[in-house]
Amino acid sequence: MINETEIKRLRILEEYHVLDTLPEEIFDDITSLASTICDMPISLISLIDEGRQFFKSHHGVEINETPIELSICKHAIESNDEVFEIVDLREDFRFKNNPLVTVDPKIISYFGIPLKSAKGIAFGTLCVISKEKKVLNQQQKDTLKVLSKQVINLLELRKSNFLLQTSQKKLEEYIHETREFTYIAAHDLKAPVRGINSFLKLIENKHTDIWDDKDRKYLNVIFDNVSRMDNLILDLMNYANCTSIEVSNENINVDTLVKDIFENLIKNFNIPEAKLTTSELPNMMYSSNAISLIFKNLINNALKYQTSESIPEIEINCIENKVDWIFEVKDNGIGIAEEHFETIFKPFKRLHLQSEFAGSGLGLAATKKLIQNLNGDIWVKSKEGEGTNFIFRLPK
Repeated sequence: MINETEIKRLRILEEYHVLDTLPEEIFDDITSLASTICDMPISLISLIDEGRQFFKSHHGVEINETPIELSICKHAIESNDEVFEIVDLREDFRFKNNPLVTVDPKIISYFGIPLKSAKGIAFGTLCVISKEKKVLNQQQKDTLKVLSKQVINLLELRKSNFLLQTSQKKLEEYIHETREFTYIAAHDLKAPVRGINSFLKLIENKHTDIWDDKDRKYLNVIFDNVSRMDNLILDLMNYANCTSIEVSNENINVDTLVKDIFENLIKNFNIPEAKLTTSELPNMMYSSNAISLIFKNLINNALKYQTSESIPEIEINCIENKVDWIFEVKDNGIGIAEEHFETIFKPFKRLHLQSEFAGSGLGLAATKKLIQNLNGDIWVKSKEGEGTNFIFRLPK
């Protein structure tokens, strides 16, 4: 019957995820060093499993495990000794009939340091073994203790890395599921919202002769809210999708790309007088979808956040070095106060009322998220009333 201590030991070994793993140089270096320092030909990192002892590292013997019945290390972890030492196994009643002593490899001397968890549960040993009668001096024993601590540190690091990887995987799964849910929910909301819009237009056209000014005002409020909902759904889909956007590289003429985006947007905003100037923009091998979405969001912002009297003026430049492209998108709009430089990149964070500037507050958040997924970054320079300059860096 397995006792409570054994259950704890087996649980610790499970947490280390080390049983039946392949040899690793970092552990083999420790057994090699132990063997050299102690002048004993065999050194093992032995982990006491249920029914066997598994050797994470075995210097001087070509064997990965032995049955628990033959294990001297099991006696070592059950003792309270800092160093479990048997100078002559042939003279110890517990081991004199052990096949490892009487038959090949005919071991004689054994010195083992129990490996203990932070809670004091012994789960294995770092041991040195000789086929001749040997005695270790105090310095050799102390060195063996130091090496055993390094084994424990490595196993603890292994456990921490596994927990980190598990947490990272769960986080990635959660992000993926959340993104999928957001996208599907937004996609499913699109149809009913557009259905509402279509039926409202039918009702408006069918009963146009009976609407008074008050009715038309209410109807326009409904149309405005439906339009806002439709735009919010589209922004949600874009935001959810920006981490999984197709990033296959293709040759992009950035100058042509930004001019096409600009022309389409000034038609949507109905401001044909808006001006765009560009420096010499590069050809780059990148994801066309990603670059298009970044510039679309930034140019859209530049056109939107203007005073009613101003004519939008946008300037796009690029500085290129050996490792990066650095783009800037300048405008002559209303500007941003410095205390809001971080806020504007957060989802659903808006600095203005819907009645002043329509929008969901997702455009810049999606832009930053996409740029970060491309291993770049984005920042802003601006003064209230003096325009805005968005600068973003993309690695080559």
